Amino acid sequence: MPVNVDDPFLLASFSSTTHQHQHQPAVSCTPEGRDGLVHAEESSELLVVAIQGEGVQLYNTADQKCVLSYSTPPGYSFSGSAQTIQRSEHVRHVYSVIAKGTDVPAKEEGKVVWMWKDESSTSVTSLAMADAAMEEDTVKPTAAAKSVHKFDRQIQQLFVSPLLPKHVLLSNTDGSISLVTEDLKRVVSTKDFFTAPEVKTAKKGKKDAAAALEKTGSTIWSTTFNTTGSWISSSALAPNTLIIMTIVELTSERKTTVSLKYVNEEQRGFSTFGEVDIEAAAGASGFAFDVQSGQLSFMTAAGQLKIYNFVTSQGNYVVSATEMLTLPLLGYAISSAAPAPKASRKGSKAPVEIDAKISRVDAVALGDNYLAVAGIHQTNGKDEQTLTIWDIRYGTLQAKHVVPGTFSVQNTTCQLALLPGSVLVMTISTLHNTTIKSDVYLCPFYAEPMSLLGAMGRMKDTAPFLGQTGALVAQDAYTATTTALLAPSDIAGVVKVKGLIADGDGLEKQLKEAQTAERKALESLGSESKTSTAQEFESEFFKHVEQQTAEAVSHLMDRFGVKSDDVQTAMKAEEEKKMAVQKQAGAAQDMDVDPAPLVAPVDTNSGKKKKNKASKAAAKEVKEVKKDTKAEGKNKSKAKPKSKAAEAVMDGSSSESSSDDEEDEGEEEPEVIDLSSDDERNADNDEEQEYELNDVQERDRMEVYRNAVDEWRKTEAEAIKNYKVQRRLLRAGRKQTPLPELSHHFVSTVVGRCFSRLSNGQPDMGFWPAKVIEYLIENQLVGNSNPGAGQSGIVLELMEREQWSLVELALKKLHDIPEMDMVLMLKQVIGLNKSKASSATSGPSATASQGTPASTKASHNSTSSSSSSASASASSASSASTASPAVSTAVPDIPHFLNVIMAAPRNEIFMQQAVKRLTIEELSIVLEILKGWIGIWDERGGIGHQNQQPDKKQLPGGLPGYGLMIEFTTLLMDVHFPSLILSPHLHPVLKAIQKSIQHETEVSNQLEQTLRGPLGLFDRKHREMIRRKKEATVSGFAVSNSVQGSAAAGGAGAGADKRRRRRWEGGEGIPDYAVEIIHL
Repeated sequence: MPVNVDDPFLLASFSSTTHQHQHQPAVSCTPEGRDGLVHAEESSELLVVAIQGEGVQLYNTADQKCVLSYSTPPGYSFSGSAQTIQRSEHVRHVYSVIAKGTDVPAKEEGKVVWMWKDESSTSVTSLAMADAAMEEDTVKPTAAAKSVHKFDRQIQQLFVSPLLPKHVLLSNTDGSISLVTEDLKRVVSTKDFFTAPEVKTAKKGKKDAAAALEKTGSTIWSTTFNTTGSWISSSALAPNTLIIMTIVELTSERKTTVSLKYVNEEQRGFSTFGEVDIEAAAGASGFAFDVQSGQLSFMTAAGQLKIYNFVTSQGNYVVSATEMLTLPLLGYAISSAAPAPKASRKGSKAPVEIDAKISRVDAVALGDNYLAVAGIHQTNGKDEQTLTIWDIRYGTLQAKHVVPGTFSVQNTTCQLALLPGSVLVMTISTLHNTTIKSDVYLCPFYAEPMSLLGAMGRMKDTAPFLGQTGALVAQDAYTATTTALLAPSDIAGVVKVKGLIADGDGLEKQLKEAQTAERKALESLGSESKTSTAQEFESEFFKHVEQQTAEAVSHLMDRFGVKSDDVQTAMKAEEEKKMAVQKQAGAAQDMDVDPAPLVAPVDTNSGKKKKNKASKAAAKEVKEVKKDTKAEGKNKSKAKPKSKAAEAVMDGSSSESSSDDEEDEGEEEPEVIDLSSDDERNADNDEEQEYELNDVQERDRMEVYRNAVDEWRKTEAEAIKNYKVQRRLLRAGRKQTPLPELSHHFVSTVVGRCFSRLSNGQPDMGFWPAKVIEYLIENQLVGNSNPGAGQSGIVLELMEREQWSLVELALKKLHDIPEMDMVLMLKQVIGLNKSKASSATSGPSATASQGTPASTKASHNSTSSSSSSASASASSASSASTASPAVSTAVPDIPHFLNVIMAAPRNEIFMQQAVKRLTIEELSIVLEILKGWIGIWDERGGIGHQNQQPDKKQLPGGLPGYGLMIEFTTLLMDVHFPSLILSPHLHPVLKAIQKSIQHETEVSNQLEQTLRGPLGLFDRKHREMIRRKKEATVSGFAVSNSVQGSAAAGGAGAGADKRRRRRWEGGEGIPDYAVEIIHL
C-alpha cells in the first residue's frame, strides 16, 4: 500500500471554561523555526502549542514532554498560531498576536504582538528541566523577558523564517504585508495589496489612487516558503528567497486573488512575483499549499475539494494557475454548514456554541502529491472525526482513519500541522456544555511515490467516499473527477485517429463526441421508463453496440482506403467466381473420358515440307518489298546487285532467302550491264537516297515500337493498380467484423446493472438481461473480476443464478477465473446431480448409480464382442461430452462439466490448493469418470490413436486428450494421496487406472526398445555433432593457440579458455545441468 497511517496517540490535552475567544481556535500548533546557525542534530522535533487563555508551550515530540512554557492571563486569546525561532544556541524568540484581552481596547484588537525573548534556553537545559518537571508533575514557566508592541494594521498572521534572521513578516487582514525588525520596534516596509499604478500626471494619479482605495478585501489565508526546492525555478528567482503567499477575498469584485511577493533585501521591501485569480466561493476553508509541486488546495462552501496547479512561463516568468481536480467531499462538514446561534432575549445568558467562522475542516500538503484532510465526516447520518489522505494527482483515497469518540458538527473544530519526519499533528477541540476540551494527537505516516497502478487499486474505496451511488449515468462523482485526469483538457473518452499531427486539431472534438455518445447510451440504459424490463435493456444495449460496431467497420474501411459498398461487390464477385470454378470442376468430373490419345504422333516429313513452304513464302514477300522500294527511286533500272543485298539485309531477310531470290532473277532475265562514269556517279547518288529512305523507315518503325511499349506499360500499370485495389477490397472483406469500442466504465456499469440485487441481498431474477451477458462473454469484452459483478466475480454470480450454459461459456472464453471458483462449481454440479438423481429415482439401484456417470457405465457394460464395445464407448463419449443443457438453468452432466474445467486455463499450484476442498465422496465420483474415459481410450487403442496435435487439449468429439486425463489424475493423486490410501473402497478404481497406464507404459517401452537399434547410429552421430559444436564454440581459442604453438598467444588463449570454461562448463568437467527421462 503506498500510504500507511499509524494510530494517532495523544500528546497533550487542555481544557478551558472561558468562551471569550470562541471566534479563534482553542489550540493551534505549528513547528518551531530554526536559524541556520543552529545545527539540525542539536534540535529535537519541537512543536509550538498556543492555548487560548493559558499561554504558549513548547513540546518535544520525540519524548512527548513539554520543555518550555510562556503563560498569559486567562482573559487573553491569540490570533492564529504562535511562532518561535531559535536565533542562536542560547537565544529563542517567541511571538504571538493578541486578538483580545481584558486590558486591550477594541480598536487595538489584533494589532498587538507579544514577544518573549528567552536568552537561557538550550536543548540540554530544556530537556533537563522537562525531566525534573515530569518527576514533580509540574512544568515551571521560563524567566523570559516579555515585550508588547502595537501596530497600525490588524494582523492576520505573523511569520518568522531562518531566511530573515533580522526581520519578521506580518500578514495583515486588509491584504497588505509588513516587514519589521526582529525586536518589533521598527517597521521597515509595508506593501499594500491595493496600490495605484505609477502615472506621469498628478491628475490621473489621484483618479487611480481613488479607484484603488475603493477596493476592499480581506486576507483569508497566508503562508511563506523558500524557493529552493520549490516549483519556482532558479532562473525565475534566486535560491533561498522567501516568498509570502496571501489569498485575498475581494468584496467589491466578488473574486479571490492569490498574491505572491518576495522579500527584496537590496531595496529593503517587497517585490511582486505574480498575482492569479481563482474561483473560490465565499466560505472556503482548509487551505494548503504544496511547495514542491505548486499545488494549492482548499475546501469550498459547497463541500468540494479544489486543486489548482501554479506554473511559471519560460520566457517572461508569468505566474498562472490551472484547476486540475475537483473532488466532491460532500460528507465533510464545513463552516457554512454549521447553524448560526439562536438569538436570545435581552438579559438572558447567551448560548455557548462554537463560532461559525472557525474551520471545521483543515488540510495540509504532505508532498509527493499527497494531501491530508481532517474534520467531521458524516457517514450514514453519523458524525465521525475522520482523517483521510488523498492522492491529488489521480484523485484517489489512499488512507482513512476514524478517531474514536463522540463528536458533532456544531461543537467540534479541527486543525492540522506537519512536522519533520512524516508526523501529522491533529488538534481536535470539542465543546462540552461550557468547557472546551482540546486534544493534540501525533499521527506518524509513511507515503511512497504514487503510481497509476497503485491509484487504480484504491478506486473501489474512493468511489463510495466521493458519493458515487452506482448510477449508470457517467456524470457521477468518480467519472467526473478521476477519469478526467487521464485525458487532456479534462475530457474522458477514447477515439481512433490516424495521427496526432494529422488529427491534432479535431482530437478534442472527437473526444467530446465519443464521451457524449457514451453518456447518452448510459442515460438510456439507466432510465426506468426506457429500460424497465430486461428486453428493453437488451434492445437499448444492442442498439448502442450496433452504432459502435458500425463506427469500427468504418474505421477499418478508412484504414484500408476502400468503401464498404465496393468491398461487398468484390466479395460477391469472389464468391461467384468460386462457385463457377466449383461448377467447372464438377462438370469436368462428370464428363466421359475421351479414348483418343492426348498427344498425336508427329510426322517429321510433313513438318519439313511445311517449313520449306513457309521459307519460300517469306522470300517471296521480301522480293515484293524490294521491288516496291526500287519503284520509288529515280533510276530503278541502274541499281547494283550490292544494293539489293543491302536492301535484303536492312529488311531483315536471311542470307538463304537472298541467294534464292538472286537465283530466280538470274533464271528469268540473265543480263549484263556496262556502266560508264556518269552512270556510276548516278548509281552512287541513288544508293545514298536509298539509304536515307531506309533510315526514315527505321525511325518510323522505332517510333511505332516505342508507342507500343508505352501503351503496354500503361496497360500493365493499370492492371497492377486494379489488382492492388482488388486485393485491398478482398483483404478488407475477409477481415472479421471488428468489435465495438466500449470503455471500462461503460462495461462495468452495464454489468453492475445486469447483476442487480434486491433489498434483501438476493439476485433480482425479475430483471435478467442474459443476452447482454452472453454477448460480453462471447466476445471477451469483460473479465471474470469485473468490478460490476462485485467481489465474487462473474462466474460465481452466474452460478448463483443457475445460468449453467453461461457458466460453461465463461469457462471457455474467460481466462482469469480463479481455480478455487472452478472447484466450487464442480462441487455444486456434483451436489445438484446427486440431489436430482435421488429425487427422480428411489431404491438401492438408484443409490448405487448416483456417482457413476454415463460414460463409465457404458464402458463397463461393453460385451466381449469388439463391435459392441466400440459402439458402447462411442455412445458413452458422446453422452458424456457433447451433452449441453437445452435451457440455461439446466444442470450439466458431471462428466461434461469436468471436461470443461479440465480444458480451462489454470495454474497448477493454485489448482492443487483448490482440489484439496474435494471430499472423499466427490473424489470417488471424479475418479470414476476418469477411469471411464481411460477405458474408452484403451478400447480405441491408447494414446497412439488419439490423432491430435500436441497443443490441443480435446478431440473434436469432446473426449479429453489422453495426456490431459493423466495430468489431472496425477494432480488428484498427489493432493489426496493419504486419503486414497486410507479409503479401501477407492482401491479398485485406482487399480483399474494403474492397469491401463501400465499397459501404455509397456507399449512405450517396447517401442523404445524396438527403435533404439535402427535409430541408435543416428542418435550417436547427433550427440557427436552436438559435442563438437560445443567444443568449437567454448574452447575454440585454446584449440587455435595450441595449433599455432605460440607461447605468448597460448598463455593469453589459455587464460581466455579458462574463463570461458568457468562460464559455460562445470568444475572438473561436470556439466552444469543434466537431463533425466522418467517413464510412467
